[in-house]
Amino acid sequence: MACTTPNGAPSSKEKKYDRQLRLWGANGQNKLEAAHIALFGASATGCEILKNLVLPSVGKFTIIDDKIVTEADLGTNFFLDEESVGKSRAERTAALLEELNPDVKGAFMNDSLSNLLSSKPELFKPSTSPFTHIIVVSPFSTPDILQLSPEIPTFLVHSLGWSIVLRIMAPTRCIVETHPDSLADLRLFNPWEELTALAVEKTKGLDKRASEGGMDNYEHGHVPYVLLLLKYLDDWKAEHNGQYPSNYKEKNEFKAMLLDKMRTDVPGGSEENYEEAAAAIMKNLKQADISSDAKEVLEDPRCINPTADLENFWIITNAVRQFRDSPAQGAGLLPLSGGFPDMKAESKSYVELQNMYRTRAQRDAALVLENAQATLSKLGRDPESITLEEVSLFTKHSNFIRRINYRPLTCEYSLPCDDHHRRTVIDALNNWDTEESLIHDYIAIRAFQEYYSTIGRFPGAEDKGLKKDQEMLEAFAGDYLKTLDYIGGLADRTKNLVQEVVRAGGSELHVIASFAGGMVAQEIVKVITQQYIPVNNTVIFDGIQSKTAVFEF
Repeated sequence: MACTTPNGAPSSKEKKYDRQLRLWGANGQNKLEAAHIALFGASATGCEILKNLVLPSVGKFTIIDDKIVTEADLGTNFFLDEESVGKSRAERTAALLEELNPDVKGAFMNDSLSNLLSSKPELFKPSTSPFTHIIVVSPFSTPDILQLSPEIPTFLVHSLGWSIVLRIMAPTRCIVETHPDSLADLRLFNPWEELTALAVEKTKGLDKRASEGGMDNYEHGHVPYVLLLLKYLDDWKAEHNGQYPSNYKEKNEFKAMLLDKMRTDVPGGSEENYEEAAAAIMKNLKQADISSDAKEVLEDPRCINPTADLENFWIITNAVRQFRDSPAQGAGLLPLSGGFPDMKAESKSYVELQNMYRTRAQRDAALVLENAQATLSKLGRDPESITLEEVSLFTKHSNFIRRINYRPLTCEYSLPCDDHHRRTVIDALNNWDTEESLIHDYIAIRAFQEYYSTIGRFPGAEDKGLKKDQEMLEAFAGDYLKTLDYIGGLADRTKNLVQEVVRAGGSELHVIASFAGGMVAQEIVKVITQQYIPVNNTVIFDGIQSKTAVFEF
């Protein structure tokens, strides 16, 4: 998308999407506009999900549904009107959703997932599919979803009564822009030579009054707190055998020492820069460390031994690993992010210090780029295929990168389930809060899934068969638990939720469908833009408790 007009002013498109651009930037917006979403099932939930993707301008969508609009649809789906009755549900919802945003192209197919899997299998192969992402809204049969490729990000959605279950199936997600609360990395325990020299220069005369050749009150109150901390850390080390304050007690002693140096004979009785320094102690006085998430990525086999067919993420990660391991580069540390917080200081002093961190970050990024390009040459790839801009974005976030390995559906739905799935469910059932746990919602939905896959209709669709349907669902739920070797039997809460599923009769509550639309679309946007951290791999919402939970099934 065009960011600005020739005269530098924001374009009309940038103005239109101003708020979301603040969330995921032009890079994320471009990925969103390149996406083609396939929605199987034009139900209220499906349309609410798609609405929340059309409004921020997903590139294209295709609705696949073989139903005809009935009067019952009008009661739950706001994207159908009286003129739609008797017409194709896919066609009518596609037309009305497309009206929400003229930048988005909509299409439809009067067909079903089950039929297309056999008649047009090319739609589901990564190499030939026009779809970048697939949404499948219940009802769907288990044999059908097990045929879907794990290489195309797929979102399976159940919205039944008061319960929502979203299961994400996708290839490994490598996320650089995870959007942590702060990117600042002050390196107070690991300062480099230029930073140490600057701190010494700017804190000369700090502990002397102007009459003694030191600083006047104005100068004293405008020393950036980072320099204050570096100066007083040197003083601390001189009195503690070269050791930094390492525990809570010592940090409190250091804080008291620092505040004792603050001048109180000034307007207000205190100095803001000293108070900022004291507030930063607990968070920033530490050795520069590597987060557990970053360590996990750096120890991935794809990082340790990258191959020519891997995406740039793994080549750059390998380059960062080389940087960390090289005594002449990172010496055990990751590249500096360059993030720098606001603080009380004169503009000139602040900019000088900020540029000190920025220059160091640029130096680190340049070294990582050299490593990456050397690796590309060894692998027979174009060294210029990775740019400094791409590396700089990566090194800025290198301590916050994430890797999510989504488990395939076969581990969960093919019997017997694998050991990881079995342990996850049993641990949740045996947990101290099992009475309130949303694992019971999951078991009820699993029973529904088995019922639909076996019988071919919604439980509770016929009033005369409600009791029988409930008994069948309870039996399916019990059989599922038996396959997990769980001997605790069916909990009362599970039975109550099974009853709710039967009572719903396959119908959707629009308030729940609307909530599902926001919840699911949010996760889809995370996956498309490769920003923020999507759930891994199942999120459940219980509308009765107004509660959500995530399970890695």
